[in-house]
Amino acid sequence: MTVGFFRLSLSNVNIPMATATSTGSLDQLFDDLGHPNPYVQTEAFLEMVRHHADASLPRLLLMLDHQDVVRRRAAVRALGVFADRAMLPLAAKFHASSDATVRASCVKAYAQIASNRSGIDFPPEAMAVLEAALHDGSPVVAITAVMALGQVGMQALPLLLQVCRGNNEAQAVAAVTAMAVIDHPDVAACLIELSTADNTDPYVLETVISSLARLDDLRNRQVSA
Repeated sequence: MTVGFFRLSLSNVNIPMATATSTGSLDQLFDDLGHPNPYVQTEAFLEMVRHHADASLPRLLLMLDHQDVVRRRAAVRALGVFADRAMLPLAAKFHASSDATVRASCVKAYAQIASNRSGIDFPPEAMAVLEAALHDGSPVVAITAVMALGQVGMQALPLLLQVCRGNNEAQAVAAVTAMAVIDHPDVAACLIELSTADNTDPYVLETVISSLARLDDLRNRQVSA
C-alpha cells in the first residue's frame, strides 16, 4: 500500500490566532477544495489558513466525514498546513469517530503536518492517537499509522521499533521501511539490534538487512562526495 504526502513550502504562511471572515468568500474557498486541479485546492486552503483560520478549521474537520474522496483528501492536505493548531482537534476527531475512513484521514493529516513542518514536536495527545492507530481494528488505519510515524521522525522511533518487534509481519516490514528514511544515527543502531535479535521474523529480517545496506551505501556516497 502506498501512502503519498504532498509537501508544501510554508515559510511564508502566517497563521493568525484570530481572524475575521466573510461567509461568502470562505464558502467559495471551500468550493475550490472540490476542484480537480490540486493547485486550485492548494491556493484555497493556503488562503484559508492565512485569512480565515478560526472559521476554517472546524469545517475542515467536518470534511473528513465527506463522501467525496476529492474533498476529503483536500481537507487532509489543508489540515496539514494548520500544524500545531490542528493537533488536538484531530485527536478529538479520531477518538470520537467509529468510521475507519475518518480515523485514517486523521492519521494522514498528522502525516501531512509532519511532512510540511519537519521536526515539529507532536504533543502527547497526538502521539497517543498514532499509537492507538497502530492497534486499530482496521488494517488501513494501522498501516497508515506506520507511514505517519515515519514522517514524524525521531520522536516516533520508539513506537516504530515496538512495531518492528511485534507479531504483525506486514506492519513490521512497513515500520522497518519507515525507520530507514529517518535521518538520524540512532536508526542504524536500532536496525543492527533487530538484525541480531533471535526473535526477529525472517521476512522482517530481510527488510532490515536491505535497509542497512542502503544506509551503508548512502553513508559511503556522502563520505566520498
